[in-house]
Amino acid sequence: MSLHYSATRFLLGGFVGALSGWEVHGREHVPKSGAVIVASNHISFWDPLLVGTAAIREQHFLAKGELFRPPLGWLIRSYNAIPIRRGVADLSGLAKAMDVLRAGRSLILFPEGTRSRGGELRQARPGLGMLAVSTDALLVPACILGSDRPGKWLLRQSKLRVDFAPPRTWRELSGADTGLEPGRALYESVGAGVMREIGLLRARQLNEAVRGTATP
Repeated sequence: MSLHYSATRFLLGGFVGALSGWEVHGREHVPKSGAVIVASNHISFWDPLLVGTAAIREQHFLAKGELFRPPLGWLIRSYNAIPIRRGVADLSGLAKAMDVLRAGRSLILFPEGTRSRGGELRQARPGLGMLAVSTDALLVPACILGSDRPGKWLLRQSKLRVDFAPPRTWRELSGADTGLEPGRALYESVGAGVMREIGLLRARQLNEAVRGTATP
């Protein structure tokens, strides 16, 4: 892990922890080495920072191209962000993400492609499945709760929580009835499997929030 990334992660983790008292569950599920895609729901612009900090391991990110304009573009790049154009098949951005995974690194991806304002899970875009199948990276489903209310969690008035599920292969997530021939049908099936796992994490988070308990 690079020094400036490690230092920032440590400081941000301490800052968020002190202000919010956030909970992180299952961070041991993120493999310490090898190609990994951490696939999370997306409800706030805080999510890349928070999920990346919770994951411990140094992460790479896909971020919308508009964020790389001056004056902050250089800073975002220094934290392993990869620009990608939204709304189109950005082969350049996907190729760079593949290079990251083929080098045995970890990538945070938001399969839905955009923030969900109401928190409801949406269908995954095929890019997630394509990256997983093309690189054979392990997939770690993740779910973040409460990040869309920074005015609340920063004051400990609402819960902020990140959960990680155990790593799975794309073959496990695609389903037994899905063919293994690369293509849109397979990629969508892998994405659907990931979203099911995220849905299970979210259901547990909401259930435990109501009961006021948490499962390690």
